[in-house]
Amino acid sequence: MRLCHQPTVSAGLVTSEPNSKPAGRARQITAALPLLVVLVVSVLLVACGGRPIVTPEEAAEITGKALAPREVRLTEAEVRPERPVIELVGEIRAFETVRVPAEVAGKIDRVLVEVGERVDRGAPMLEIDRETFRLQVAQASAELAAASAELTLAAKDLERKRDLVSDHTIPQSTFDQVSAQHDLAAARVKAAQATVDLAERNLGRSEVKAPDAGWIARRLVAPGDWADIGMTMVELATGSKVKVVGRLPESWAARLDGLTGFEFRAGEHGAVRTAKLFSIDPVLEDASRSFEIVGTVADGRAELRPGMFATITLTSPVERTSLWLPTEAVLVSNLPQVLFVDGEHVASRNVTTGRRAEGMVEIVSGLEPGEPVIAEVAGLHRGAPVKVIG
Repeated sequence: MRLCHQPTVSAGLVTSEPNSKPAGRARQITAALPLLVVLVVSVLLVACGGRPIVTPEEAAEITGKALAPREVRLTEAEVRPERPVIELVGEIRAFETVRVPAEVAGKIDRVLVEVGERVDRGAPMLEIDRETFRLQVAQASAELAAASAELTLAAKDLERKRDLVSDHTIPQSTFDQVSAQHDLAAARVKAAQATVDLAERNLGRSEVKAPDAGWIARRLVAPGDWADIGMTMVELATGSKVKVVGRLPESWAARLDGLTGFEFRAGEHGAVRTAKLFSIDPVLEDASRSFEIVGTVADGRAELRPGMFATITLTSPVERTSLWLPTEAVLVSNLPQVLFVDGEHVASRNVTTGRRAEGMVEIVSGLEPGEPVIAEVAGLHRGAPVKVIG
């Protein structure tokens, strides 16, 4: 019985396999080991009994095959004209937002609206201490009534004194004094009337009404809060139009010439709509390196609420070309690379890849149109000997 077998080299390991032919072992060595290992193994490794694994003729054959350049084919990137498309997460905003302030000071009695509620022009939204302003109107009205009564008496006295002064029954100075009292009573009536008008105006302002039809975007107060004059209580999104807003990366700054609008979808299952271009922010935001694009759309059915998310699909009107290579032509390691033939050896270059589709990968940068690259890079590395065929 034999205690050992002839060793066989497979995939970089030396194993024992009986009844293996030297030619088969040679093919395995050629496929699995670098040239240096092949030469060392062919000289040093011996089988049981002192016989070499390969003969000198086989070693020479292995060496020749290892040194022979690999046959490769070249290809060029496919050039595709296209209009870039980008999908953004945007939002629906009010076309105009009105901040409704308090025009009188007092404690807020009632809040009649909630965020998201639709209101018509003139609809009451809040009430501010209306009972106090009603009392002020009553007080001013009473003062007006008293001033009016005084004026009536002064008018009658003036008529009597006018007859007496004409008959020289009373001196002119007495008549002048009565006339001044009449004028003073008339002035008091006007002042009392102004006080009534002001009190009634404040009473009207104590009921805060919507300046226009729209949606309640924000409510900043609650019943029991104190309202000062000028303090914002409600923000109202007005108008029948809404804005669709998204942010574009700075790389798109040169791709918008001639843009008139874009498509968007509000919510998860909303219909696809078209927004008309309203504005493009001319200034980049430093933190995100992006700029804002705004479109408008009329919403007669009021389905688009300010604050809703929107998916924006923007197609550039500027046509550009893109380069595409088969995935077999791109070496994927730490950084994507393409391989070239430099003389009789392989050279490499880092590239930036983009989209992938149908076995092709987009080369964003690092490759020029018409540059030939190796079509199949599997098993190749920089400096390997190659021979171009085809």
